[in-house]
Amino acid sequence: MAKTKDLELLELQELALRKKKDFPRKSLEEKCMIVKAYLLNHVSIEQLSADFDVNKRTIFRWIRTFADGKMPTKRGKGTPDVKPNPSSMPMKSQKPAETEAEELARLREENKRLAEALKMAEWMNHAKDVMIDEAEKMFNIPIRKKAGAKQ
Repeated sequence: MAKTKDLELLELQELALRKKKDFPRKSLEEKCMIVKAYLLNHVSIEQLSADFDVNKRTIFRWIRTFADGKMPTKRGKGTPDVKPNPSSMPMKSQKPAETEAEELARLREENKRLAEALKMAEWMNHAKDVMIDEAEKMFNIPIRKKAGAKQ
């Protein structure tokens, strides 16, 4: 009896793994494209869900993630959401001086990372503006402060 349950469990696991492989995860570019289509082109969530074979809740989660200034990433189980506190980490030993080529490569990589962070911040700012505009239209309430208003 126990062996048949074990075999059934193994068969279910194999079926689930095959089914999981049928739905590959979306890349960051695809996620950005879907969120842009919703926010900028006003394509409905239902339409995007059907076109890209993505659950509606997943699309809403991506929008929330972008609005919070984060980038949706693939995380494995047990991956912490919070980075460790740098003050609690041990001091690093001094590295030998880097060559000009190494410094140039490091600076180019840092420049690339910072440019991407700037692009994300601009996208986040635009997404928040669009959300505020939509909320003002939907609820017919001015949300932004007017210039020169007394505080």
